Amino acid sequence: MVPASPWIRGEASAIDQHAKSIKREERDMSRLLAALLLCTAAAASLSPALAEDKPALPERIAATGTVRIAVNAAYPPMESRDPTTNEFIGFDIDLGNALAAELGLKAEWIDGQFSQTLPSLVSKRVDLIHSAMIDTKERQETVDFIDYLVSGQQVYAMIDGPIKAVEDMCGQKVAVSKGTTALKALTKWNEENCVGKGKPAVDMVIDSSFGQQIANMKQKRTVAGVQGLEGIGVIIEDSKGTMALVGKPITASNAGLAFLKEDTQLRDAYMWAMKRKFADGTYHKLLEKWNLKASAYPEPTFNNNAE
Repeated sequence: MVPASPWIRGEASAIDQHAKSIKREERDMSRLLAALLLCTAAAASLSPALAEDKPALPERIAATGTVRIAVNAAYPPMESRDPTTNEFIGFDIDLGNALAAELGLKAEWIDGQFSQTLPSLVSKRVDLIHSAMIDTKERQETVDFIDYLVSGQQVYAMIDGPIKAVEDMCGQKVAVSKGTTALKALTKWNEENCVGKGKPAVDMVIDSSFGQQIANMKQKRTVAGVQGLEGIGVIIEDSKGTMALVGKPITASNAGLAFLKEDTQLRDAYMWAMKRKFADGTYHKLLEKWNLKASAYPEPTFNNNAE
């Protein structure tokens, strides 16, 4: 047999190397296609809220990188101040900081009386209100809401006092806070259940803050109070057995962030951020952290008044 020439052997070797190179390229292409398919599947399964592009912010806020938020930091566990550090703490504070961060902003919390939060927004001293504000038809005449929490007005009373059922409030001193929906709810309840039935009217003691209301209760200046569901747990726990819930809530309502009606760009940006905090689990983790799971809202909505 005539041995193959070196030239033929070299050509065969080159052909083999070329074939191997083609196979490697085919394997690499298969792996690339598999990776692309995985990415496509992941994108398809991604929550629509997480897939949406970040909306533009109003120029006044984008320029400073700061959003000014009105809050009444006297309503635990929603918003209050740490007694040691004086820093803002609470569910609304954590959620508000997370929303701002999602938008690439820093939250600047502006503390004041609850009754002054809406005037501060109208006068544009702040950009929005995030302070467990209840969405009402009356407030919707001035602002738009992004609803994010189930609320309602709940009666509570001193255990050793005369209030054992909500009907017992007729003719008694009951505390409510100025500028809140608790005042509106109790006024309506009083008209329907006391005055309207020929009973003595509720003697409403209007206080300026959550803390003052509790102080009035403890000092026996009032025998009962009305507050939002979200704050009742803290009241009962801190009372160390001296206060208790009375009956079921006298109203059902939703709490929301409030924006000026013309400020649609900021409102829509915050709705985008809120949807992402619901979708990525942040919202529900914060509810659990602050013992508010009973107030979980199914998904953020615009102006979903529950009155």
